[in-house]
Amino acid sequence: MKWLGSTGLNSAWVANVAQARPLVTVIGSLLLVAACGRGSSAPAPASPEAAVRGFMNAVKAQSLAGMGSLWGSNRGPANSYMAREELEQRLTVIRTYLAHEQYELLEPQADAMPAADRRVVQVRLTRNGCTPVVPFTMVRYGAGWLVAEIDLAAAGNPQRRCTAPPRTPPPPAPAPRSGNSPIGLGR
Repeated sequence: MKWLGSTGLNSAWVANVAQARPLVTVIGSLLLVAACGRGSSAPAPASPEAAVRGFMNAVKAQSLAGMGSLWGSNRGPANSYMAREELEQRLTVIRTYLAHEQYELLEPQADAMPAADRRVVQVRLTRNGCTPVVPFTMVRYGAGWLVAEIDLAAAGNPQRRCTAPPRTPPPPAPAPRSGNSPIGLGR
């Protein structure tokens, strides 16, 4: 056996490693695909609000991967079962409608809990001076929650300026009482 330098490796061992390298590369690649591939093994957020916060932060960061891991159904995150091209198209539209400068979660309402496995979280977006309130329907997945539905119509068209709420006319001035004239206006 021939020893290679001060490493203490012999030539037979180096030859065996060289022959095994393609197998190691294939196994390593498969492990990498399994770890980074479709569908995350990360648990869904523990509360509906945490799922919405994560989703909105992914929207702000323009992370389709982050959005895809928090949007789905009771089957799991959409990135685990939806075709990649379709998923990217849908998430791009959602990201466009939900683009925001900031957001805030509103207090839950009594009707926000239609069933034990579904919740509605109201989100107020701030975008170009507009503040639409967008309902997110959440669904339970395992021990956590995912965004299942988003009312994009409530977000308004992101390419248009928001319309000002209709102005209510001021109340009519009270009629002067008889015999009294306003100050400064003599009879």
